Amino acid sequence: MDNLVSVIMPARNAGAFIKKSIDSILNQSYRNLELIVVNDRSTDNTLKIIESINDSRLIVIDGPASGISDAFNTGLSFAKGKYLCRCDADDLYPLERIEEQVKWLDLHQNYIAICGMFSSIDPKGRKLVQYNKDSISSCLDDVFTNGIVRTHLCTFMSRTEVLKKIGGCRPFFVTAEDIDLQFRLSEQGSIYFLAKNMYFYRLHEASITHSQANERRIFYEQTARDFHQQRLKTGSDDLQNGIVREPPIKKLENHSSVKQIIDQLISEAWYWHKKKQKIKAIVVAVRLIKFYPFSLKSWKNLILIILKVA
Repeated sequence: MDNLVSVIMPARNAGAFIKKSIDSILNQSYRNLELIVVNDRSTDNTLKIIESINDSRLIVIDGPASGISDAFNTGLSFAKGKYLCRCDADDLYPLERIEEQVKWLDLHQNYIAICGMFSSIDPKGRKLVQYNKDSISSCLDDVFTNGIVRTHLCTFMSRTEVLKKIGGCRPFFVTAEDIDLQFRLSEQGSIYFLAKNMYFYRLHEASITHSQANERRIFYEQTARDFHQQRLKTGSDDLQNGIVREPPIKKLENHSSVKQIIDQLISEAWYWHKKKQKIKAIVVAVRLIKFYPFSLKSWKNLILIILKVA
C-alpha cells in the first residue's frame, strides 16, 4: 500500500477559487491521500461548495477563526498521513506533484522534506512567471543556514512526524508563518530542492499577502529571519524566551496584486531580453498589455523592449 499523504487546506471566504483548488488535489495521479479542509468560519459560500463535493478522501473540519497559523495547526492535529503538504484555498497543484514527491522521499530517508519551484498565476488562472528558473536541484542546508528562503512553503512535502514535533506554525506570525516554519523545519534535518514546478500561486487582492499592509508584512518576514539566526547562535529565539516583538501599528498601503502582476511580467520580459531572446521578451511584454491594456507602464515597457539593443 502506498504511503498516505495528508494535504491541509486552510480556507476562509475562499468561495471564488476553492473548487478548483480542491479538484487539483483530488485529481492527483497519486490517489492515497486525505485532503483536510479547515473551514475557518467562512461567511461566504465556501462551506456549501466543499459539501457539494462527493469524495471520501475529503475531510472538512471547523477552524478557530484566529489566523492562518491556528487553521494550519488544526488541520495538522487531524493529519494521519506519513507525509504532509499544504495547499492554500486559492492555489493549484500540478497533476503529478504528490506522486513525484512521495517517490523521492521514499527513496531518500535521510531527508525530512522535499520542495520545488513554483509559478504565479493571475485571478483567471493564467500563468504569469516561473520562479527559480535558474535554480538547480540541490540540498538546501547551506541556503537555510545563510538565512535564505528559496521557495514557497506550499511546494513542500514534509514528514508529518517532524512537523508535529516542532508544533506546526506559530500563531505570533499573522503572516510569514510559512517562512518561519521553513526555517524551523530546516533546523530539524536536510531539505532537498527539486528544480521542477510544484505549485501554482494565485495573485489576487483578497489573499492574505495582499490584504496585509506592506509594513506589517515586511516586519513579520524580517522577524522570521531574525529568529532563525538567533536559534542557530543560541538555540532559542525571542519568542521562545517570552519576548514578544510588537508589529508596527501604522497601516501603510497594501501590497497590490495588480501592481505585483505588472511588475512580475515586466521583470520576466527583461529576463528574456538579457538572455538575448528578444522574441520571448516581446511576447511577454505583449501578454502584459493584453492583461492590462490601459496600463501606461505596460505600453512603455513594450516600447523599451522593442527599442533596446539586446
